[in-house]
Amino acid sequence: MYVFGEIDKSSTIIENNVTHYTQNLTTASAGVQTKKIVSGSINNNYWQSLNVMFYTSGSSVYGTELKFSAPSSNLVNQPTRGEQFLTKYHNYPSSSLIVVPSQYYGEKIKEGSFTFTDLNNPDNDGNNPIIRDDGRGNLYSTNAHHSQSTTAASSSDNYVGNIFYDKGLAVITETGSWSGSVDYSDLATNYTLKFDSYHTITTHEYNVTLLPQHYNLTMNYSIRNVLSGSSEPVTLGTQYVASTFSSSDWQPYITTINLYQDGDYDTPVIQATLPKPVRKSDKINTRFKIKLDL
Repeated sequence: MYVFGEIDKSSTIIENNVTHYTQNLTTASAGVQTKKIVSGSINNNYWQSLNVMFYTSGSSVYGTELKFSAPSSNLVNQPTRGEQFLTKYHNYPSSSLIVVPSQYYGEKIKEGSFTFTDLNNPDNDGNNPIIRDDGRGNLYSTNAHHSQSTTAASSSDNYVGNIFYDKGLAVITETGSWSGSVDYSDLATNYTLKFDSYHTITTHEYNVTLLPQHYNLTMNYSIRNVLSGSSEPVTLGTQYVASTFSSSDWQPYITTINLYQDGDYDTPVIQATLPKPVRKSDKINTRFKIKLDL
């Protein structure tokens, strides 16, 4: 009788799958924060932190000729995605920083899925400012009254800020006019956010194969019985198997499969509970596939 057996490691499959979940948040959502960085403020720690971490890579010198600087940290491994426009942060020290906790976005905010809608500053026709990302780390208004480009709203001429996908940070840096009565510096007091989270799920698939001659007995002491006519009670020490379970037609049923770390057979690292008991065959191989999502 086998109590423990080894898994054929050559049959183990490990694969990664990316999943997305659409998040709809508001300023009242737990953890969502807005920091207003006002020009001339005595405390400019937020501005300085953003400046060093994302815009000048630690350098205090920034030349206007660097209209397109090196990609930020969230795009450094994706050089083919395009440039991230970073200049306007330095032209306008006033900005609004929106912080999204990682519990909502996972590994990062999916590129091209971010939508910011301001609720407090509609134009004269009742339209709310809507800002989106272009998939390359730049923010632009989809319905601004003042457009600098005749080609597309997502042109670099119309960028109003940046988003750092893997940090959950969105920065509105433009201070100009969105409409005749609303400036970008007026935004980000009451708003909604919509974006897709990005999660990588690693799936481990293990194949557990039971040969016909293995695992045909059970260690469950409830199948034990005393000899006929004996008055002794059934205990863990009872050595005899009840006649019901001694027939050649009897086979155990499998309800749970435990996977252990090699050398440690006290505590299973994985426990797979079958949806219903499966009768062990003593004629053909029995194979179980166990999937674990991490």
